[in-house]
Amino acid sequence: MSDLEKIYKIAEEYKMQGELLKASEEYKKLLDKEPYNINAQIDLADIFYILGEIDKSIGHYEKVVKLKPNYELILYRLGISYFRATKFYKAISVLDRVIELDPDLYMAYYWQGLSYYHIGKIRKSIESYKKLKEKGKDSTLGYYHLAISYKTIGNYKEAIKCFEQILKEDPNIVSVNYHLGLSYLGLSEIKKALMCFKKVLEIDPEHQGAKDKLGNLINDQELLYTFGIEEAKSDENIEELITNYHIGEAYRGFSAIDRAFKYFKKKLTKDQNKNS
Repeated sequence: MSDLEKIYKIAEEYKMQGELLKASEEYKKLLDKEPYNINAQIDLADIFYILGEIDKSIGHYEKVVKLKPNYELILYRLGISYFRATKFYKAISVLDRVIELDPDLYMAYYWQGLSYYHIGKIRKSIESYKKLKEKGKDSTLGYYHLAISYKTIGNYKEAIKCFEQILKEDPNIVSVNYHLGLSYLGLSEIKKALMCFKKVLEIDPEHQGAKDKLGNLINDQELLYTFGIEEAKSDENIEELITNYHIGEAYRGFSAIDRAFKYFKKKLTKDQNKNS
């Protein structure tokens, strides 16, 4: 066994034992003697990636790509590394190359979509997530990030379709229920939004975002206008309902909201009948 083979074997043993820093030192020794060793470059890049030293991992992945420009797997890892280093334009460029080499590598569309999203090109991110959905048909990631992108540009109806598709598989995903509620708010569908925030708090009672949204909604007198009531008149029933809005945690008064909606709807119907 040659000296280089011995160093490589020691490095591999350290890596297998989880001694990544020691393994990296051995790989460096190897590359000092054999800088064009692709396997050692890849192993060292992977170690730095795991250790969170992304700039170092990028340096070694780039060396591999120079030696082997169409190495699809390493291009993919390089693209992810650029993303983690917030070098989004470089990530997009490299991931474009990955997709050219293998259009069916659906996770490349995921990282490409994230990169577009972070530079504010939301419609481009939507295109990427649509491809992700198409290539990885069961991809929850595809539906979720597509929905988030739709929500960001104000296309709430499409966002809702995607969120609801995810919830068919698992109705208890906190973030999906929360963003679904925000999407319903975007359409001024207050009751559906409230139902979503209530669901979030059933799953995670400490979710501050849902508490705030639900609390703001049921304490907001504009809620009455949403249901066609021009002003809250001095009425015993309404006063009782409004009092219930303010019970402790907002979501604990939710039972009162259902009664409120019924009352408001009934009153609105009467008003419409009077005007007809």
